[in-house]
Amino acid sequence: MRGKKVFALGMAAIMAAGTCTMTGAQPVKADDIVKIKIHTPIPEQADGDAVMEALNEYTKEKIGVEVEYVFHGGSYGDKIQTIIASGEEYDACFTSNWLNPYNTDVVKGAFIDITDMLEEVPALKEVIPEYMWKAATVKGGIYAVPNQQIVARQLGALMPAEFVEGTGTDISTVKNLTDMGEYAQKAFDEYGAKVGGVNRAQAADYCGYEYISDYMAAGAIKMDDAEAKVVNFYATDEWKAMLNELVDLNEKGLLDGECGYMDEYSESQRVAKKTSAFYSGTYKPGVEAEESARAGYDCVMAVADTAPYISTNSVIATMYGISATSKHPAETLKYFELVNTDPYVMNLISYGIEGTHYNKTGDTSIELIPNSGYSHGQSWAVGNVFNTYSLAGQPEDVWEQTKTLNDSAKTSPILGFSFDPEPVKMEITNVSKVVKEYESLVGGELPVEETNAEFLEKLEVAGVNTVLEEMQAQVDAFLAEQ
Repeated sequence: MRGKKVFALGMAAIMAAGTCTMTGAQPVKADDIVKIKIHTPIPEQADGDAVMEALNEYTKEKIGVEVEYVFHGGSYGDKIQTIIASGEEYDACFTSNWLNPYNTDVVKGAFIDITDMLEEVPALKEVIPEYMWKAATVKGGIYAVPNQQIVARQLGALMPAEFVEGTGTDISTVKNLTDMGEYAQKAFDEYGAKVGGVNRAQAADYCGYEYISDYMAAGAIKMDDAEAKVVNFYATDEWKAMLNELVDLNEKGLLDGECGYMDEYSESQRVAKKTSAFYSGTYKPGVEAEESARAGYDCVMAVADTAPYISTNSVIATMYGISATSKHPAETLKYFELVNTDPYVMNLISYGIEGTHYNKTGDTSIELIPNSGYSHGQSWAVGNVFNTYSLAGQPEDVWEQTKTLNDSAKTSPILGFSFDPEPVKMEITNVSKVVKEYESLVGGELPVEETNAEFLEKLEVAGVNTVLEEMQAQVDAFLAEQ
């Protein structure tokens, strides 16, 4: 009950966020303008320059900051890791439990601790609920700014509406990869499209597990385990069962398995309408309209056979960390205060320029203009989605429905727990390298028993058992304090 109250209060604060504005802003002289660079997984847009020009006209006047977004799209995961490893100067980047893993980045020293700095951005500190700041806390410090959005997670498979209708498929009966067999065959026969499988970072969601840190660190608990026993996810029966489902689809010629571990390729296949289904998204009210805008065609979602679930990882699923190489951390944090409290900025980056990229259909609703050159459908990767307009096809009360879903979801037995990786820093680094090496297991082309056994052996050599023991010790200590 306590957890439900926390989320209800937090969501109430979020719903009021649209009324929050920064105070005390003074005109800034041209010579005092600070330029910052932010890396994002949002794909590059044809008319992106016009939107960035409009954004910077506003931000330079409001806070004396000029922003350069680097749009990476599906290649983001690999590219940002290379950038971090190189020590390249930049100011902030997207981080989460599933893409550019947050805890792993903290271990690497990629981000600065912004805990004390939050006192200088009171509007940001206030508008983001306390439970979100708590979820983002690692080793007693906060290393990223959470994006406010849905926190209840329920994995779903995105599917082109045309394929679903054309094959006469009832998506309410499609709960897993095995259920998808008949639809997959028809979609391939009629449209030449294949199933994308399961994104490797969301395999735990599909299997009913919760990562303790992120998928690179291997440790997880079962979603319904009140005792929170930490296990090696890659040694579980559910993981192997999922791999066998993928192999079965691949043997039938119905799986495009590279989608599961090659993000850029996966995104290009989806946009090209060559993917009949892919477990890579989270169900939420209005998700079909949002994903349709992103894909450029009508999409539907088949919800997986797992209940809506709130965990620390679902809270930190979309964040921005301020780089340890940044020369302007204070100004960067000030910018994120603006993104999260100013609806104009949030909607501009999310949907573009009114009259050019969208038209308003009501005070808080819009209709996107087809082929406008700016339609990425990823407002969740920008900032506070509760300050965005509703899209055509979404209910006007989409955010109230989101609140209801959050309030009704199951909560993790370790909600609020944040793993401190410092005691096993070296082991996690080694384990992460092994996980990266065997990501292609989700491609459905490798023999499951033989390859997974080899995978587990290498994880043991890398020190996975030491990591699991440390995770369990920290989880036990957390539960003892509750």
